[in-house]
Amino acid sequence: MRPGRLLLATACNLGIWVLSGFFATSEFYRRSIVLGGGSIWNEVLCYQMTTALNWALFTPLVVLIAQHLPLRSPHRIRNVSIIVALLLPLSVIRVAWGSVMMNYGEGEPFSKKLLVTSFQIRTHRYIVIFAAIFFVYYLVEAKREAAKGERQRVRARTLLARTEIDELRMRLQPQFALRMLRHIGSVLRAEPRAADHLIVTLSGILRRSMARGSDEQITLADELEHFDRCLDLCRAGDRFSLSARYIAGEDVLACRVPALVLQPVIESVVLDLTSGSGGSVEVHCARDANDTRVDVSWIVAPDGAAMTYTLRTPWQEAPA
Repeated sequence: MRPGRLLLATACNLGIWVLSGFFATSEFYRRSIVLGGGSIWNEVLCYQMTTALNWALFTPLVVLIAQHLPLRSPHRIRNVSIIVALLLPLSVIRVAWGSVMMNYGEGEPFSKKLLVTSFQIRTHRYIVIFAAIFFVYYLVEAKREAAKGERQRVRARTLLARTEIDELRMRLQPQFALRMLRHIGSVLRAEPRAADHLIVTLSGILRRSMARGSDEQITLADELEHFDRCLDLCRAGDRFSLSARYIAGEDVLACRVPALVLQPVIESVVLDLTSGSGGSVEVHCARDANDTRVDVSWIVAPDGAAMTYTLRTPWQEAPA
């Protein structure tokens, strides 16, 4: 165990048992007052704190045993049986230790009578306390493993999503590049200078797509600028008429999103628009609870076919 975690576990162990000691002191003292006794607060506190610290001393032993007897298949039943069998010996050891410490604290010699009395009075209670410590440890461990499993599932889903995005990008990019080259070829005859500009723009877009990984974080404004550069490829030429509208607040534009997160929809929009005679595109960006939501709608001319794409990605503030 790391030193930091060991220190935290020790502090939690002591803190819990010290609080238990204060509670037991207040309960015993209040009960003695109601019953007409005259218990001295300091004496009650000293006794209960000694008992609590003894339990704090035994708790790491219980945790160590529980760590070596995990309640996991295929040995769950065997380990539960061992733990049940250990409850009585542990309780006997705890009773003996408590009796010895009590004699030592009071400056009296060891008393066999006190030991026997302690066995008769406390063994049953100590069995329950040991069982409760085991139960709490296994409950905390089960929650920790569940949280770890959930983190692993989220990580696996994230990796799968990134793989799917990369695969989709690799599958769409050749088609995107070929469609753009055909479009540039159609523009080349009428507007050679515009075609040169389109070739430079296309090469920059393709370099960006290949250079950036899906795990890189950029601003949404940068991703939308890339979107607009791709639409520039559709605006050239007399037979293409394209209008684009972007709706987003300053805070949304500054938020962080994965690079190329819009690449699949960008390529779909460009391919659809260049298959006809242009159209219109509207991109609406907003914060939705803890997500960044991007709605992309486009209409292809001349048939007026409308498509919509919605993207959600966890909201990430821009670095200060």
